[in-house]
Amino acid sequence: MPDESSYLLPSPSLTPDGATGGVNHRSSRFSLTAAAGQSAAAAILVVIGLTIVFFNTSQHDGSASSLLGYKMSGNGKKVLEKSLNRLGNKYSCEKDDRYSKVTLKRAYELPYAALFQDQRGQKKYEASDVTIVGDEVYSVCDNSWAISRFGKSLLPFNEENVQVGDPNRVPDEDSGYEAIFHHEGLFYVVRESVYHGDHEERKSASNMGEYHAIIEELELSENDYTVVNECRCEFEFEGDSKGFEGAVGFPDEDDILYIVGLCEGNYCSESRKNDVGNGRVVLMKKSEDPEMTQCVWETVRVVNIPPSAAFLDYSAIDITQDGRVAITSQEHSAVWLGQAKGIDNGIIDPIGFDFEVKGKVLQFPKDGGCHTIYCNIEGIHFMNDDMLMAVSDKMKSKGRQDFRCHDKDQSIHAFVIP
Repeated sequence: MPDESSYLLPSPSLTPDGATGGVNHRSSRFSLTAAAGQSAAAAILVVIGLTIVFFNTSQHDGSASSLLGYKMSGNGKKVLEKSLNRLGNKYSCEKDDRYSKVTLKRAYELPYAALFQDQRGQKKYEASDVTIVGDEVYSVCDNSWAISRFGKSLLPFNEENVQVGDPNRVPDEDSGYEAIFHHEGLFYVVRESVYHGDHEERKSASNMGEYHAIIEELELSENDYTVVNECRCEFEFEGDSKGFEGAVGFPDEDDILYIVGLCEGNYCSESRKNDVGNGRVVLMKKSEDPEMTQCVWETVRVVNIPPSAAFLDYSAIDITQDGRVAITSQEHSAVWLGQAKGIDNGIIDPIGFDFEVKGKVLQFPKDGGCHTIYCNIEGIHFMNDDMLMAVSDKMKSKGRQDFRCHDKDQSIHAFVIP
């Protein structure tokens, strides 16, 4: 019998429909294969349930879309029905006797606007990642070039809560910062995906130039930082909106730093981003070739995220010194907790690095009406064995997200793991 803690997403008894799995969005069709002997009425009910979930994905309860395109086998029907009940638009928190087992518990939180005595002219905080070094928290926003530094207690308007560096370091341009981590005195920040090519030619020919992430190495002082190095990543993206959304770094036994970059889209792709359960991370190492005119983070290999993290998007990653993994999804308002192989006491084996297949998915808390309210989670970090810290981006405007998403956006959150 499948573990009920995995009902938030397809269990191993739900096998992909077709070679690639997930939804065939180009044909806008999906198939449902029932075991022999099922009644037509039962099959119709399941199809209706899937259709309801499919059309609901454009709103704030989109996580159930990961169930589309999966066949039922064995105990899969029961798992599917429970998954639909929990994730569909008729899901009732009150009637879910497993709610406390599959839901993070909010400990405390604070909007970015209430952190700083000096806002440095910033009116919005499109938070994208967070990391903890000692007793201090560091965070980046993709609309700002500053690095936010504050205490884990999230005391409002505390004088120690500051923005390090000039938020407008590059005038009239967003930073595109999507990830931050610390290694041996330096902070590594990742610009998601940057166009490399002639910008004039780009206006008339969409295929001119390439898109690569850029990794900056920053040395922070009390109120400013110095860009020590800036290197592009060899890995190429299809555009500027589905690049790296998170990153962590570990040295190998020879003290060579490797970076694990989390792709936002399935298959690291924009065109195939909706093929759920095909998340990827890219393992990279900096090139030391003295003949190269620019430094490059070379791709060592691409590693699959287990299909148990059947997400439409992957918005943040953290891996602890002993290999514990957290990967979030903004679209699903959920986090996958698993275990990495090849990481021991903070040392990575670049050949053996991989993920254990088994993992579990937890949802972020709902509101009193059982609606999704943590709609924009884009950063995650383990505070300890039992708690996670997360940050939320600004909600999407012009009706692209439910109004309930507004309350928790542009904020820092601490959650207890059940």
